[in-house]
Parts: sequence; C-alpha cells; structure tokens
Amino acid sequence: MAFLLFKAELVGRISLSFVHRKFNSYRTLRDLNRFGVDLLPEKLNRRLFLGVKSKPLDEDLIESSLSELEKFGLNSPGLKIDLPEITDLLPNLKGRNVLDHFSKIGKEQTQPYLSVLSPLLQAEVPPAPVYWRIEPGWTRYGFDGSVEKVNYPLEPATVFDVEVSVKTDPRAVMAVACSSQAWYAWLSPHFLADGFPSRMTPDSMIPLGSDSSVKVVIGHNVSYDRIRIGDEYRLDRSGTRFMDTMSMHIAMSGMTSSQRMMKQAEKNMEEDGKPTWLKQTSMNSLADVHQFYCNPENRIEKDVRDSFVKLSLAELRQDIPNLLNYCAGDVLATLDVSKVLIPKFLRACPHPVTLSGMLTMSTSFLPTNNCWNRYLEDADAAYDVLEKTMLEQLETEVRLAAALIKDTRYTQDPWLWDLDWKPASLRTKKRKFLDKLKTDELLTDKENKFPSWFQDLADEEDGRVFLNISTSKRVVPKILKLTWKGFPLHFDKTEKWGYLAPTPNAETIMESIENGEMETRFPLKEYLGTLENWRSVRSTDPTDIFVDQIPDYSDNKYLKKPGKPDKSEVGKDIGLPGVLFYKLPHKNGPRFRVGNPLGKDFLSACGEGGALASKIKNLAGELLKTSSQLAYWRNAKDRLLEQVKVDLPSENLPDCVTSDPAFKSDNVYSIIFPSLVVSGTVTRRAVEKTWLTASNARKDRVGSELKTAIRAPPGFHFVGADVDSQELWLASILGDAECGGHGSTPLGWMSLQGERSKGTDLHSKTASAAQVSRDQAKILNYARIYGAGEQFARLLLKQFNPDLTESEVMSRARHMYEQTKGLRGYKLNEKGKWLYDFLFQEEKEYHGSMVSKKMMNILAKKMLFINRVIEESKMINHKGSSILVHQLTEEAVSLYQQFTGSTISTVSPVLLDDGKLREFYLYLEEKFGETSQSDFDVLNSLVQQTIWFGGSESHTFNKLEEIAMSTFPKTPVLGANISKALDSRLIGRNYLPSRINWVVQSTAVDFLHLLLSSIEWFFIQFNIKGRFVISIHDEVRYMVRSEDRYKAALALHLSNLLVRSHVAASLGLNNLPAITAFFSSVDIDTVLRKEPNSDCITPSNPLGLEKGHGVPFGEGLDIFQVLEKIQNKEKEGERMKSSSL
Repeated sequence: MAFLLFKAELVGRISLSFVHRKFNSYRTLRDLNRFGVDLLPEKLNRRLFLGVKSKPLDEDLIESSLSELEKFGLNSPGLKIDLPEITDLLPNLKGRNVLDHFSKIGKEQTQPYLSVLSPLLQAEVPPAPVYWRIEPGWTRYGFDGSVEKVNYPLEPATVFDVEVSVKTDPRAVMAVACSSQAWYAWLSPHFLADGFPSRMTPDSMIPLGSDSSVKVVIGHNVSYDRIRIGDEYRLDRSGTRFMDTMSMHIAMSGMTSSQRMMKQAEKNMEEDGKPTWLKQTSMNSLADVHQFYCNPENRIEKDVRDSFVKLSLAELRQDIPNLLNYCAGDVLATLDVSKVLIPKFLRACPHPVTLSGMLTMSTSFLPTNNCWNRYLEDADAAYDVLEKTMLEQLETEVRLAAALIKDTRYTQDPWLWDLDWKPASLRTKKRKFLDKLKTDELLTDKENKFPSWFQDLADEEDGRVFLNISTSKRVVPKILKLTWKGFPLHFDKTEKWGYLAPTPNAETIMESIENGEMETRFPLKEYLGTLENWRSVRSTDPTDIFVDQIPDYSDNKYLKKPGKPDKSEVGKDIGLPGVLFYKLPHKNGPRFRVGNPLGKDFLSACGEGGALASKIKNLAGELLKTSSQLAYWRNAKDRLLEQVKVDLPSENLPDCVTSDPAFKSDNVYSIIFPSLVVSGTVTRRAVEKTWLTASNARKDRVGSELKTAIRAPPGFHFVGADVDSQELWLASILGDAECGGHGSTPLGWMSLQGERSKGTDLHSKTASAAQVSRDQAKILNYARIYGAGEQFARLLLKQFNPDLTESEVMSRARHMYEQTKGLRGYKLNEKGKWLYDFLFQEEKEYHGSMVSKKMMNILAKKMLFINRVIEESKMINHKGSSILVHQLTEEAVSLYQQFTGSTISTVSPVLLDDGKLREFYLYLEEKFGETSQSDFDVLNSLVQQTIWFGGSESHTFNKLEEIAMSTFPKTPVLGANISKALDSRLIGRNYLPSRINWVVQSTAVDFLHLLLSSIEWFFIQFNIKGRFVISIHDEVRYMVRSEDRYKAALALHLSNLLVRSHVAASLGLNNLPAITAFFSSVDIDTVLRKEPNSDCITPSNPLGLEKGHGVPFGEGLDIFQVLEKIQNKEKEGERMKSSSL
C-alpha cells in the first residue's frame, strides 16, 4: 500500500460550488492508538463518527493483542501520516455520522425509482392482446381496450423484452413491453422493410423515451435488452435505470459452480438422498426462475426462440403475430417473477445503498471512436504476421519429419515411431490438396505416397490449399521433439500427454531386445540415447500442478466421483518395455489430464532451464512464446467482433465536444454497452465476458491493448481509482474489530503499517514463510483469504516450483498455514458440550473454550462408541423437574443386564440418566476397550465452529467462519443475506470455503456499492457533470467534463474516506486509520488503461499510445496534488477575471 508521507504545507484557497476556505497540511501523529496506528484528526473524526457506538476497551484484550504483535515482530513505532485539513471541505453529512449519511443518501437515490416501480408491481395485468397490429414502431394496447400509435411507452416503469434475428443483425427486430396500464409492441421499420442499414446508429434501434426523467426498465438479463435501446446511446446519462431479475435471483438464491453441477445432476438422484438446499435454488434461465418463484401449472415454452436463431428476416416476417405472442409471454413471466422476487430481494439486501449501487452499474457504457476499427485491424494484422512466421517454422519441421518415410528412419525416433506412417491413399481429397503444394521431395520412390499422418494435415479454405498445423495439433509436440525435465514426451490415448522415464532395469531389457529375446516397436535404445546420465534416474515426480481455481466439492458424495489422483511417485506401465509413463502436471491437479503441452499454461515451464524443452535447439521456446503472443487475440477476437458499436450522429454531439480543439469532424464518435450482469455470481460480483476479463496491455500479447480503444470524446476525461488492497483490508478489519482496534491483530497491523523495505508487510512475511517470491506470496495470500485451504497452497507451491518434492511442498505449506491461519481448534455445540461434561465432569466443565484437534478426535471416538449404546436422548419430566435421559439400543439393553446382574423388562424403553449412563459407559469401556477409529461426520456433529489460534490471521478467520457459519449469514457492512443455496441451516458445514469466499467478496461488493453511491452524491454536491463508465473488480471509472476532472478526483478521494469510515463504523469502531483515508492515487486520463503513465506497447501497438496514436500520458494524483490542482485552477480563473476587467 502506498503511504501518504508529505511534509510541505498546502496553503491557499479552493473554490467549489459550496465552499471557499483555506486548507493546511495536518500532522496527525498525536492521534496514535495503542497499537501505533495513526488515526484521523479529532475534528474530522468527530464529523464522521459522532454518536457511533464502539465496544468498550478491554485492557486484558489489548495486552493480549500487544503480546501477539510482539510475537510476530510487529512492534515498531507508528508511522507518521500527514493529511490535508479537509474537515471544512466536506459538505454537511446527512445525519449525525457516516452510518446515517449512507442510509439517507441511499434512500434519496433509490426512492424515485421505487416510487414509479410500485404501481407496476401492484397492477393486475390482463393477458397480452389477441390481435397485434403489424406496423413499424410502437403500438400501445391499453388495458381499457384502446389501441394507438405512440413514440415510446408512456408510463415510467415497464417490463421489457427484445428479440433479435441472430443470423442477420444484432439490432432488435421486435420488442414487447408491459406497464401498469398497457401492453406495448414495437416492430423495427428495417425488419418490416428490406433489412438493416450497415451503419449502426441510435435511430436504427428501439426508442424508449429515455431522457432526464426517472424511468425503470425490468428485464431478465436486461443488459442484453439495453444494448438494443437507441436513445440510451448518449454521452450524458439518462434518468433510466435497469433492474435485472436474473441478477436479483443469483444474489438471493444463486449457486456456486460445483452446486450448479449437482443441480444439473438432480434428476438422476434418489428423492430421499437429495441435499435439502436443492429445493431452495434454480438455474438462471427465465423458464427456470419463473418455475422456481411462481410455480405455474405449465412451464414457459421456449421452442419459438429457435425461430430467431435459424430463420431469415423474410421467414420471420411470415410469423410476426406468433413471435410477438412468444415475446409477450416472456414479458409476462418476467413481471410475475418481479412481483415475487423484488420485494424478497429488498428484504434480503435491506440497505438502500445496495440497490443504488446496482442501479448505477446498470448504466455502464464505453465511449470510443475510429480507434476501435484501427485496433481490430492492427491486432488482426499483427496476429497474421506472427502466425505466418510460426506456421512456416512448424511446416519446415513437419516436412523434415515426413521425409523419414523414405528409409524408415522414423522407426528409430523416440518421438515419431508411433505416428501413423502407413502410405496414404492416392484417391482422397486431401491427396489432391497435397498435389497442389510443393511436396514432391517427400514422395517415396516406390509407391509415390505420403505418410498418413502428414496427408491428414492437408486442408483447403477459400480455394487456398495449406498444411493445417498449429501448436494444438497432436503431431506437433512429437515433431518438435519435446521433453519434460529431459524425458521425451509421449501421448497415450487414455492418459493423454505425459513423459517416459526409464525403469531401473531398462539396460537389461534393452539387451534382451538386442538379443532377439523380446520384440517391440518402441525404440528403447534410441530413447535411452536421448537421455543424459539416465542410469542414475530411478524415479520422477509426476505431481507438478498448475492451478487457477479453488474447487469446493463439499457435497461430492452425490456426484459421480472422478478417478482417484495418482499420488505415488511410481509411473504407469502402458506396455512399452523399459519405460514408465508419467502424466504431465495439470494446472488443476493430478486428477486432470493434459490435452496440449504447448498450451498457455506451460509457458512458465518453457525457456532456459525450464522443465519443457526441445531436442531441436531453441525451437520449442520460440514457438511457445509466439503461440502465447497469439493466444489473447485468438481467444478474444470473436467476442470483440460481436460488440455492438453504435455511432453517434455529429448533430447529436454536445457543444463541449464539437467546440473542443481536439474535435475532428472526420472522427466518428461511438458507444459500446458492456453485457454486464450486475450480480452475476453468488458473491454478487458483476460478470461480463469481455470487458471485466480484459487483459492489461502486455508487450508479449497481441491485442492486449484492448482497453485503450475506449477513449473519452473531446471535452471529456476519465477519472477513476483502484481500491488499495481492498479484500485484504476488509478481512483484516474484521479481526481488528474483535481485538481492540485498528492494527490490533498481526494481519491488521501488517495491512496498515507493514513496510516492504523492513519485510514486515503481509506479502513479504508470507514469502519468507513459504520460501517463494513476493509476487507468488500475493497469490497465496489472496487464495487463503478467499477460503482456500492447505491442500490448495500445495498445488500453488508445486506450480511455482515443479522441482520441489512432495515432502518439501507439504512442509512449506504447513509451515505457512501455521504462521498465517494458525492451528485448528474447535468450539463445541450443545451436543459436544454435553459429551465433554459427561466424560470430564470430575475434572472441569466446558465453558465455551477452544478444544484442540487431538481432543476432538478423542471426543469423536467416544461419541462413536456412545452412539452404539444410545437410541435417542430426550428431556422428560421427573418429579416436577426436567431431566435428560437416554434410551438404550436393543444391543445395549442386553449388555446393561450383564452390567447390573438383573433381568430388565423390555416391554418399555430402558432409560438412563447421565449418572447411570456414565457408570454403564465406564463398564463397557473397560470390557471392550476404546474405539480406535474416529469419524469425520461424528466429529462434525459435535462442532459449532472451527477456531484458529496462533497464526497472524487467526482472528480474521475466526470472524469469517463465525459469519459464514451463523444461523443467518449476512455481510457485516450492509447486511446483505447469503444465497439460500448456501444457508447454514440447509448445508451444515458443507461448502465452507465458498461461504468464507462469499463473506470476503460480498463485503467487497458492499464496499463498491457504497463507493458508487457516495460518488453520485458528491457529483451533485460539487455540480460535476459526469457519468459512471465501468467497474472492473476493485477499480471504478467515471467520465466527466474536462473542466470538472479535478473536482471529480476530489469526489473520489472523499468518497474513499466516507466509505472506509462507514465500514469501520459498521464493525463497531469509531475511528479510521489515517493511511486508509484517501486513495493512494486517482487517475485522470483520456483512455482506459491500468496506469496513466503506461504507453501500452504490445505486438499490435509497437509504437505505443503516445507515438502511435498521439495520446498523451494521463496523471495520477494523491489528495494533496488534487487540492493543489484545484487551487491553481481557481487562481488561474481569478487572473483571467482580473485581466478582463
């Protein structure tokens, strides 16, 4: 985290729309707390936290926290943080403190939309019209029977759905809407005429009447519909907001990826064996969501949808009434869902800022210009050049390999021997293709034929004949003679790609082959000749792992289990004498098989000293490097060509654009709408397949400068910021709030005061514990905070260093987890408490303290034994008092008779109180001995919560698990409920990693919604003309008028202050660390890019933005620099005013 360490005074005047005062730099060191953390100055703190109730300080707790910090070497003096005196600069908050403020501005921002929405949700909507007018534009069908032409729907709230001819054009052919008073149908004039114009402009799309007035549009996956609304394509934001029933469903009842797999397999499960949570969720399609919430007699019919996919415009025109009925059916289903879902959603996410943030995100947009087409052309051209060079290199090697058919030398090649060398037919189409290529030198003298594998590569496209070879072709790794750690690669039909390592008796087997005692096609002698010092090789390590996801299969007993991973270091015998086969390491672990060793996941293994190499010097590295350069564009191109770019007519551009010196009349200014699902995952994170996953510009990736094709039009700037270490700070403050204040836990202290130069920041500490680089430690830290366990850390460590042995990986992972997460202990539930007191009453009673893992295993063994004795336990009334009694099992009754030496009637159940049961239990234990085995399910039945202790993050994880395992899990900041599919009451302790991940990420979504709400409020207060652009994970971007850009930067800085203060106040803390008060930098730029000083040089943008496009660098400003910019601008304005008088 960057620190604000400034000493110079900032003196002068700043003029905003509401204030004209002086400010000074303010030294805050006198406000250090007990843990050395510098807090906000008292005056500012009072403005933000007045009346916030905090937990009383517990001196014993503070001393304990100080001792723990000292244990981890985190007891250096506090940092000196200088902040500007901005208390008087803040507009008056709404209410006494930040908690009141956000509650009130959230209501102000959402109430207008809820007001216009209410009549629609309460309306009794009749069936769709029986007769539809086939006329271009909008037709209104009033509930009173009236039918009239209108320009757009008249009511401010509608449910809306569009249909597109997928084969023809991305613009809508028709749309249906429903309000509280009428049905509406729209038919595209271009659909009814001869087709769509080639240029996309707003007037060729759907008019919806979007202006500055408040309007609400509801849809299922509504961003798809929004893209087709013409009057939304404008530089100033309209008053229309979009509510997505799919997003609300995912937030309320969505599933993790592993749960979706189980949901899909539900129909194959026995009814009695189904997990109960399956009834509390559904898939995300409109048909499934409608069935789930409304339970109609008949499921929505979606067969008609295929017409829009398969038919031409002419064919669609023949069936317009039926197609409109289908569209109206979706609208009615969406309305039915909305009436049930929206009230439930507002109760599940009760804070008004949640809805406010989602409404803001529904207005995302991306401005661009002629640079968009240039970007596509440049990326395509660079791709073609690199691909051609790569394919030429490959083709040379392929031709050389095919030539081995002349003298059967391929039989002695350890890579090529098992390709299909049969002479191919002369009569096939592929042979005719080869005849057109210059391949005569490869022909055999006798049969004039090519090897079958080579002829299979021949192909034709658009009349061009070529060899269809790429790094994804199975023959290529063999042609390139690839090795893994020096061992030749081999493809097995079952195990896919792996490598062959010699057996200890390989030399003896080779002698047997040479003596004619054994027959084989495998060229063992030549294979051994490729190895260096092969006789010393006895085993290899096949468990290298490349990982990019955290699996969570808590309920996998309900699924068909994949094959068990081979954890041994012994290879597999695949029938080749003298060698064993080892699978190549897959990024997701040993249970997976590698389909392409030249894929992007192996790039880090290639190069000098890397595990993946080639016997053809340097070739594999060069080809893999080139393939990696091409991968981004290869994967992204189709998605980018599908983007709907709408050109703005020059007459519709505002004066601030056309009057700007940078305006060019021949430049076409355009807008792209992202297909953004505002709550697309169970953690409520937004999802968008192109822009939210877009790469930052990299020198080795074609097309990775994608974001730079998003450019502010003349007269506008982008203003944005990345939230510094957002999830780590949120996780750490949860622990700090429980332990005495900011910086009271090792994780909190490191997040706030750790210094990289001293090795006291979190990433440096983890790097030391795990013996990895600092960048690798970051990956480990975020994976752990997101809920990944020690096993996942092992996979990552193995990915970072494939040469580590299994024991080394286990040792490092365990040490790191002991240092960070700590050791595992347990807190007992009521059943566990009873068992503990039952067994150890004479020693001490259980009072909620932590129980060690060793003790839990003992308790589980005892409980397993007792479960065989007790049929059930229940409370009964005995002599006016309630006592706990235990009914013996049939087997136990017989043993009890032996114990007492008397005959007991079995007519009624045998009941024992705790005292008699204890005597009987001790007798049985002495007679039969202790149970040697524990049982995980039995152990789990005794646990209320896992307790972590002794690690730098133990307090944080205890709080995360406490929230995740609570009866009603909700985010600690805005109180958003967890999805019902992850409800603790339904799933017990299953899916705990997913639930911990939910706590962290969903709280980060709360942070984002607070930030958006605050920025919107400040824009009004400061009279800033601007609009939301996009949020990508932990960064936000706005577009504002150029003259407002520094005021907007100040709005973002102040919003960070208010949001972090709200988070602290929500957790019972009445102050904020000074270091977190403002963004380390707010970026002001004319293009989207990760850093404003990045020139974004890539293979497709070799000259960079400045030389190649004339785009200047932007600026990144901390709070002091922003205030200075505003001050200088005001001085300049005053000079200009004076000179004009």
